[in-house]
Amino acid sequence: MKKLLGVSAMAMLTFAAPAFAASNHNEKTVSRDFARLSKDGQHAFSDIAQAQQLLASNQSEKVGQAQSLIEDAEARLTKAISDDRAFVKAESELQPAPGHTPPAHTPNTTPVHWLPVGGQYVVTDALAPEKQTALGNANQHLQQGQTKLVGQDLQVVGTDVDYIVALAPLEPSAGDVHRASVFLDGGDAKDATEALSDALNNILLVSEDVVTTPAPAASPSSAKHHHGA
Repeated sequence: MKKLLGVSAMAMLTFAAPAFAASNHNEKTVSRDFARLSKDGQHAFSDIAQAQQLLASNQSEKVGQAQSLIEDAEARLTKAISDDRAFVKAESELQPAPGHTPPAHTPNTTPVHWLPVGGQYVVTDALAPEKQTALGNANQHLQQGQTKLVGQDLQVVGTDVDYIVALAPLEPSAGDVHRASVFLDGGDAKDATEALSDALNNILLVSEDVVTTPAPAASPSSAKHHHGA
């Protein structure tokens, strides 16, 4: 399961819900949107994105910092296997958000654990500058968990908004991060960078409600031996 989205999507982290009218996005509904996200998943993918950028800069003095981020991401993904926000579905059962369908990609039909690792409010209509600023503020406040301010920002936007979620397939992503750790331990920063990019490219953006399915018991260590598709 590769090349679903790309590193640029990580700029969207906070990211399953249908459209709501902005007037209905009060603090309660915003809190519900925020509560759908996995804290460990968010933090892990923030670590992965930062580590990938550090290694891609080809600055040897940043390797140690990248290694620490990778270790933290591994620990958080291992913990996330028991996150009650994780659910099991095949990629083929998920509906990508409009405009975010991966090109020339056949969805995998094997069920895996999906982890909501980020979210963002988007609109389809052109916005006046002050409303565009308010929308940007809403997403920034969402990342910070300031749900009351998000509701206020969306009132300024004053139009229909969609909330889209970034889903990461847990086992393939954990396998990619583990490979990055092994490569970096061996002094291979180039392949470590590529492995982290693979983890980021696993992300899928969806705009439908995420219907959770009880995750079967699994050994967290088994994810480390999964090398992705």
